[in-house]
Amino acid sequence: MGYLSQVVDIADLGQHKFVTIYGKSGSGKTELGSTFPKPMLYLRIGDDGSNTIKTKKGIKALPIKNLAELSAVLKELIDLAEHGKLKYKTVFADTFSMVTNIWIKENALDKNKKMTQQMWGDLKTETEELIRLCHRLAEYCWVLASCHEVSDSFEGMEDEILPDIHPSTTKGARTYLEGMSNYGLHTLIKKKEVTVDGVDKTIATYICQIGPNPYYWTKLQKPKDLKVPAQVRDLTYQKLIKILGLPLTNRHNAFGNIQHYFGGIYHGTQS
Repeated sequence: MGYLSQVVDIADLGQHKFVTIYGKSGSGKTELGSTFPKPMLYLRIGDDGSNTIKTKKGIKALPIKNLAELSAVLKELIDLAEHGKLKYKTVFADTFSMVTNIWIKENALDKNKKMTQQMWGDLKTETEELIRLCHRLAEYCWVLASCHEVSDSFEGMEDEILPDIHPSTTKGARTYLEGMSNYGLHTLIKKKEVTVDGVDKTIATYICQIGPNPYYWTKLQKPKDLKVPAQVRDLTYQKLIKILGLPLTNRHNAFGNIQHYFGGIYHGTQS
């Protein structure tokens, strides 16, 4: 029997659930991620966003010191998943943007070296490998990668906000992340100064950009004819599922048999 014996109906293919959540510090990335299905494994990479979710139930944490650890953890999770032993419904890598800083520190700064063209290439390759592992794991559970945002300028075009996993001089890995992500969500804060009983106050509203926008990169896998709002206030996993018109089920970590629900056809929306 050859490879063709493994042919299956397209509706029976597994659906990846890889989500990139990006925005400025304090814009609600970690809070949004914490609303995804439990039990959750929180991989703290560099930045300590865990203070936001320390009181949340159903979340276990694992500090990540370097890229070798992150790679090993992802491979171990994939191995458990492939043998039906994965106990987590969500794996949350926060903050994935720190991958770049950690690599540069380990390979250049700690060795008093300057980054060379070869080293930038090696960084891109290793970052893409981590993204590939995240995408592979996302066949079995939700995988979230939070990123800081960066503004890129293009000649003759206005700035576009993109996930920051790479310096602006090296965009290959970032493009790879966008392509491998099934969902791209942008978080931001809108602040308004008001006076209440003679006291000046600042009211902060947390917004998540999910629909097409000329300034922010977003991406959703959804039926082609499904209309979604451009922005959602205080977005949660439950709100996202409702917007996409998906059933909350216990099978396959709350996204259930999504490929059958969509009839095996998916459409990404990206601005």
